Amino acid sequence: MGKYNQYVQIGEPEAPNAGFEPAMIEMAQKNERVLLVLEDMGGPGLKWFTQNAPNRIIECGVAEANAAVICGGLASEGFIPVAHSFDFALLARAYNQIRQSILVDRFNVKLVGRGGAWGDTGISHNYVETLGFMRCMPNLVILSVADAVEAKKAFIAMMQYIGPVFIRQEAGPVPPKIYTEDYPFQLGKAYSIKDGKDATIIATGLMVGTAIKAEEILEKEGLDVGILDISTLKPLDEDAIIKASVETGAIVTAENGITIGGLGEGVAAVLCENAPCPMVQFGVQDEFSQSGKDSDDRGKLAVHFALTPEDLAVSVREAIAKKK
Repeated sequence: MGKYNQYVQIGEPEAPNAGFEPAMIEMAQKNERVLLVLEDMGGPGLKWFTQNAPNRIIECGVAEANAAVICGGLASEGFIPVAHSFDFALLARAYNQIRQSILVDRFNVKLVGRGGAWGDTGISHNYVETLGFMRCMPNLVILSVADAVEAKKAFIAMMQYIGPVFIRQEAGPVPPKIYTEDYPFQLGKAYSIKDGKDATIIATGLMVGTAIKAEEILEKEGLDVGILDISTLKPLDEDAIIKASVETGAIVTAENGITIGGLGEGVAAVLCENAPCPMVQFGVQDEFSQSGKDSDDRGKLAVHFALTPEDLAVSVREAIAKKK
């Protein structure tokens, strides 16, 4: 196992979602203007709100576009609404309303969306294209977290930031705990989990855990591979991306979603303008997601989409080979 940087200590699996709940409660306790906006499903901190502040729950039902307009109106009056649902409902169904009622005026609304290639609800609900259609939206910060520690810190940072933010709540295999409790998360900044010489895996969300496993495979082959965690997908930490290219000369991006318009294309744009090098985009190709009803099926979906650590190791070897 390679030497990890400070604040990294690989531990037992823990769902990143475990960090959202305490963060939401902490923020709600500190600020009575924090509201929970629901769309016919639960949300982070719902039990606490139900027991302690039921008047701060707004249930919109299956009317996601209406919920986005309500969030914009509430934010215009100084409240901090946190809306939660699947990506297809929260974002896609309300795309125009988010644009017009939230982003144009940069209202302080927080969007918590569930998506990714491995969810248990099939093509209709498992959005792999989310990053592609949200990254082009002006005035929006986009976060994607790797483990429960980063999830809690990113959620708190999101709530402290004044402006619209979307944070991803990915469905999929539970990743290992990656960070120590004193990890200094910073909005807009990537974190180097491990430095390397031969290549760098630039990963986001659940793919950070996959990158760690792929690096262990490659280390046994004598390859020195770095890992860069991109927790803020917009704005990208361009300095960290350029540094990785200069230091290792080969980049592989890894994301739990379609590569079109996602992390890979964002990184490619940065490198093309500043520090070109061989690069491979690792993620779902030009296809929709499927259904995975339980953990075993989700593992099969990882194989179907070629998103396993072994597949990622292949992509890294390909990028390194391009240097020669």
